[in-house]
Amino acid sequence: MRSLVNQRLKNRMLSALLAGAVFSSLFTVGINAETGETETASNINTSLVGEIGRDNFYTTYMKKHGDAAKPMEEITINAADYIDTDLDPDTGNEPVLTTGTYENVSDCLVWHNNEGMVTYEFDVATTGLYNIEAVYHPTTETDSLTGETSSNVVEIGILLDGGYPFLSAKTFSLDRLWQDATAIRKDSKDNDLRPRQIKYDRWMTEPIKDREGLFNEPYYFYLEAGHHTITVRGIKVLTAFKSFTFKNYETPISYDEIKPTESQINDTPALTTDNEIGSKTIFLQGENSTYKTASTLYATYDRTSYLINPSHPTKQRFNTVGADTWNKATQAITWDFNVPNDGYYRFSFIARQNKLRGFFTNRKVYIDGEVPCEELLAQTFGYDAKWYQQTLMDENGEDIYIFLKAGKHSLTLEAVPGDIGEVMQRLDEIVYTLNYYYRRILMITGPNPDQYNDYFVDREIPELLGVFQTAVDQLRAERIRIEELSQKAGSGASSLETLAVILERCIKKPDEIPQMKQTIKDSISAVSAWMRDYRDQPLELDFIEIGTVHEELANAKPNFLEQFVYSFNAFIGSFFEDYTVLSEGVAKSLNVWVANGRDQAIIVKELVEGDFNVNNTYGISAAINLVQGSILEATLAGKGPDIAVFIGGDFPIQLAARDLLVDLTQFKDYDQVIEERYTGDVTTLYKYRDGIYALPVSQNFPMLFYRTDIYEELGLQPPKTWVEFIDQIPTLQRSYLSMGLLPPSTNITSSVFESCDTFAMMVLQTGNNIYVDDLSKTTYDMQEIIDVFTTWTKFYTVYSFDQVYDPFTRFRTGEMPIMIQNYTFYNQLSVSAPEIKGLWDFIEVPGTIRADGTISHAANSSSSGAIIFNKVADTNAAWSFIKWFTSTDVQALYGQTIEALMGPMGRFDSANVHALEQLPWSTAEFAKISNQMNQTREIPIIPASYATTRHTKNALRAVVNDKYSPRYTLMTYNRDINAEITRKNNELASFEK
Repeated sequence: MRSLVNQRLKNRMLSALLAGAVFSSLFTVGINAETGETETASNINTSLVGEIGRDNFYTTYMKKHGDAAKPMEEITINAADYIDTDLDPDTGNEPVLTTGTYENVSDCLVWHNNEGMVTYEFDVATTGLYNIEAVYHPTTETDSLTGETSSNVVEIGILLDGGYPFLSAKTFSLDRLWQDATAIRKDSKDNDLRPRQIKYDRWMTEPIKDREGLFNEPYYFYLEAGHHTITVRGIKVLTAFKSFTFKNYETPISYDEIKPTESQINDTPALTTDNEIGSKTIFLQGENSTYKTASTLYATYDRTSYLINPSHPTKQRFNTVGADTWNKATQAITWDFNVPNDGYYRFSFIARQNKLRGFFTNRKVYIDGEVPCEELLAQTFGYDAKWYQQTLMDENGEDIYIFLKAGKHSLTLEAVPGDIGEVMQRLDEIVYTLNYYYRRILMITGPNPDQYNDYFVDREIPELLGVFQTAVDQLRAERIRIEELSQKAGSGASSLETLAVILERCIKKPDEIPQMKQTIKDSISAVSAWMRDYRDQPLELDFIEIGTVHEELANAKPNFLEQFVYSFNAFIGSFFEDYTVLSEGVAKSLNVWVANGRDQAIIVKELVEGDFNVNNTYGISAAINLVQGSILEATLAGKGPDIAVFIGGDFPIQLAARDLLVDLTQFKDYDQVIEERYTGDVTTLYKYRDGIYALPVSQNFPMLFYRTDIYEELGLQPPKTWVEFIDQIPTLQRSYLSMGLLPPSTNITSSVFESCDTFAMMVLQTGNNIYVDDLSKTTYDMQEIIDVFTTWTKFYTVYSFDQVYDPFTRFRTGEMPIMIQNYTFYNQLSVSAPEIKGLWDFIEVPGTIRADGTISHAANSSSSGAIIFNKVADTNAAWSFIKWFTSTDVQALYGQTIEALMGPMGRFDSANVHALEQLPWSTAEFAKISNQMNQTREIPIIPASYATTRHTKNALRAVVNDKYSPRYTLMTYNRDINAEITRKNNELASFEK
């Protein structure tokens, strides 16, 4: 046994040496395990760092250049003075530019589309690190030259001297301001209506900042003395630029230098006007801000205390701001206020931070756009499950007083990482490196190591134990540092100690490393999850008070008796308040059920009440109700709605087969609506017999996601065809990496073919479908379909693909560097996997080469739609409603609003292609998505679809698990499928007119 292993070791040694070198130099910059202080080595080997893919990370960039000077001279580049333009590298399109005056500012560059590159030249007198400050103004919603619609964000890339200085430079976000469209209003049930968020565009002067919660300062760029070029790449632009300035910012002075004397504080005149809570302070409601830098910073609500202003025990009152939305670095909220007299004022907040147990969050405080003193660079708000009162304080715990002249002022709170940012930077490197070594161990042992085989992992990766030891030291040093910051032992950073203990065991017993591989992976994932949570900066505000030393500040602690009465009223009221009825209809109204989450239903209600109910020509309103399931049962019982939206799966067909829905093809403008709004044949999902019974609302379809860093390491290109996909399997599996298809066991009882279903995809790419033209039986007796089924089963029988796996985790760790997932997987990766930002991409699914040489990338999709029940009194009014709801403007507004509410994770998968284009996709991203969208082909849904999907999966499992013949198995199950189709059609024949 040992001789065989030694021979294998010799065969692998060359590749191990080439891939390994001495990576432990990554850890030469770290923390002393005993003192907890940062140590910087002078012999950083950045080339070795680069071998594991971090040579182009900003942290590596700053290790190389961080000791450079930070000159205070400024280099200003006029945006209109560009020397060259170039085509966009992804789309091949050029920028559409004009120069001139924009919004009363002359000599500007106006960028009318989202693509292309613009180059400037400049000279640097002094070598050093510089920030980049942009002066810009986002343009109107739809550009008059290009017809493109502006995004919720402004994104650009920065190249210096023809290259990206570091990975993050490929995409920088610039702030865009938002306001409430209206004041908070009441609905017919006396609940508050959340104001819609609208863009508040104006000229802005902002540095380019880190949005990942790692760095408190803006990004630095290293420039040597001499001549340079800077190229700005458009990603999501439609913006006017005035200038780009290389500069450094002065550090604010200490509070001690501006601290007033006792007499100055006492001499400030007292305030005399009562505010909403009965005190005489200047009172600012947290939810009533002047503007904010993210659309997610909308008003929120809390009913836990009668002291929350305003409050009600049963009715919804939008009385706070923050909650789960004000938690990302650089998100800022601004309030305007007036002071009556010159003098010194203090700032008090009724706040709650109940998300990061045992830890604190940070806010940078600006007064009139400036940070008054160093202590306000990161004011901390501690953890507490209850509301509390806190003032701005210095390091001694004393109130900070700021001198304000009489008149108008502004207060801005910006989320910043604070001291935890540096900790996260170092942990980010540790996790990335340990993930890298986990993959190297995996390449040696495989996913299921033999417990009787000695793999000599520590010999094949000579530096492994040294890296593990350094990681142990750093993890413990970081845990100590975190506990010092939180002033509490045993905090959530215990996952760091757990990982350190596991790595220590690996060091002491290296022969056990193969068997501990899964434990190592799980512990690394636990640390990653902790980092993802604790790099957030959540904070919720009720209200802000600004006052002098003479005013008494509000107390957040409730009186026991009053709180008891409030809670008792809330309990009793819950028996009488129907939270599923979101709006009350009048005598003549459409009863609309929304089969989605409460947040989505509330947005539908707000859109209906703000537009359809006041602007439709039928003199009829719509009442919105939230439901979850039971639509079929309620309808058959005569209790169903007139209209239902977000109805997916086979529900529309099951309802249509029972003669419960209105055929939409009867309306004269049906064809025009379909042609103007949708691509592909998505309406096939709602076709029964000769009718169409829904208008599509959402549509989700598959795309191919891959890790660019791992593919570059392996010298591979993402596959364009299934032949290329299969050809890459040996290369990946030799490294014990895998490829991901839709797990066939995810939903055993699925009633329809899910999007991403590999079998469905490959059948459609042959030009065939699952059913014959009259839908009376399947096509499973065709040789082409049998061949597709055989190929599908081989992924599991020959290539040993996983039938069940966690796509997000496997993709994030790199174990599965390529997989087919719905395109909304993008949302999850962009939000929940910041550590691999810039290291992945997506393209259309692998295709099949047809006889004419073309490649078919066809794939089926999943969809939800809007349906009309034939019990409705006025079918034309109902048709008007679903036309309105699925229109481009309403769908775009719904998508923008839901993303404002839920963040990028909630980006809407609109079936209306023009509405989808108006969501915050970059031009290159939307081009890929629309390309795949145009190639979707649908599998008809029939009343017996459940039998087709269920038996098809049963056939696969019989082949994979029981080693049955693919042809025999498919034919056997096909007889059952066709028999059930016939039986179901006969059963439903009685419902036909």
